[in-house]
Amino acid sequence: LSALFILLGGFVLARRPAGDRQFAALWAGIAAVVPNALLAMSFVMTGSFAFDLPHGLAAFAGGIFLLGLVEWLYRRSPGAGDADVDGGLLALGSFGLFVIGLHAWTDGLVTTLAIALLGAGYSFATRLRSWPVLPWVTVAGAVDILARIAWEPTIVGPGNLGTTPVFNALLPGYGIPALLLVASAYLLRAWPDLRVRNLLQALASLFVLLTLAILVRHAMNRGVLDSSVPTLGEQAIYTLLAIGASGIFMTLDGRSPSPVFRYGGMALGVLSMLSVLGAHLVGLNPYFSGELLGSIPFFDLLFIGYLLPAIGYFGLAWYARGRRPLPYVVALAVSGAILAFAWATLSVRRFWQGQNVADWKGFLQGETYTYSVVWLVLGVLLLVAGSRLDAKSIRIASAVLVFVAVLKVFLVDMSNLEGFLRALSFIGLGAVLIGIGLFYQKILSGSAGDAGEGARRA
Repeated sequence: LSALFILLGGFVLARRPAGDRQFAALWAGIAAVVPNALLAMSFVMTGSFAFDLPHGLAAFAGGIFLLGLVEWLYRRSPGAGDADVDGGLLALGSFGLFVIGLHAWTDGLVTTLAIALLGAGYSFATRLRSWPVLPWVTVAGAVDILARIAWEPTIVGPGNLGTTPVFNALLPGYGIPALLLVASAYLLRAWPDLRVRNLLQALASLFVLLTLAILVRHAMNRGVLDSSVPTLGEQAIYTLLAIGASGIFMTLDGRSPSPVFRYGGMALGVLSMLSVLGAHLVGLNPYFSGELLGSIPFFDLLFIGYLLPAIGYFGLAWYARGRRPLPYVVALAVSGAILAFAWATLSVRRFWQGQNVADWKGFLQGETYTYSVVWLVLGVLLLVAGSRLDAKSIRIASAVLVFVAVLKVFLVDMSNLEGFLRALSFIGLGAVLIGIGLFYQKILSGSAGDAGEGARRA
């Protein structure tokens, strides 16, 4: 019955009136959709999921016939647009039949890789044929793979996945489709249809990030992919991946301008900043969660969870200056400052409390005083960095941090510290504020001197 509809569609298209486009498109759709539906239902209801020779043969034969029909249509109307709709429907129908055939003859990882190769093959075929539908078939292949991943994220089943980090079925199952999509997007970088170019770039970027994220998830959870809450270390890797991907997108946008690279990179940056607020500072903060930091000082959970992302945000903000809108650059710099503040604060608590910094342990007097010192030192360092880099956002962050330290000295240290520590806290605060005032006076006098020298030269 599937073959009958394919033959009828070919017969009608061969004899169609030149001006009856709707009738021809209708029969092209029938020849593409009905055989796919019939073979899919027959395979699901009566086929063998291990290996089904008859359904596979029928599907591949039908797909080859539809591709031959597409070739005939474009040879019949060379350079004309009237074959685009008919040929597009038939080409998509051929892809659908090939996918059914692959499901009939293969399973698991092989099926995923075969569909990825099949979808990319339509894009590679643009070197031989300039059919407008070919890149869209590659998009359909990527959507099919996403559906398979949603159905079975492990690709081969949880029992067959194994626990070896990186080198397991996830690497080819996610990585090869990602590489093929990257190759397709690069191959079609000059394709006239801007929509499908942007869509392929977006899908390629999505698959690359998905590959990295799923490999991290597998490695951090000992081979188990489930819905459990991630640890701070795992979440930090996701944040670092998002920061790196945002920088890569910025570079690609500079070399080959694209709205996918421009807005996709900014969207990744915004999402990573939201994750910092929701996960790093609150949900997975070891102060609230009680997660142990590790036995090695400095190179511990705080290093990967706070200091490395802070450095990443500072670097991305510096790289984005002049390339991205100012509010976005400021948000990146502020995110880095917040993470640096969190790292310094939690490092102080680790020094006094050990690798368990949970809130139920309370505060020591020496610890409370150390917070004031560290915050003031950090505020001064941010002030120097903001002045050297001429970054107003960093100077504002410095002012906010110093203001917070001043409030802490007056509201917390005054009531909780005793004797020498209380006096030392006020003396240190006064010295730092005097130093900041002198620093700003030097900056202002230098600016005034430069302005006067410029006026004299004028």
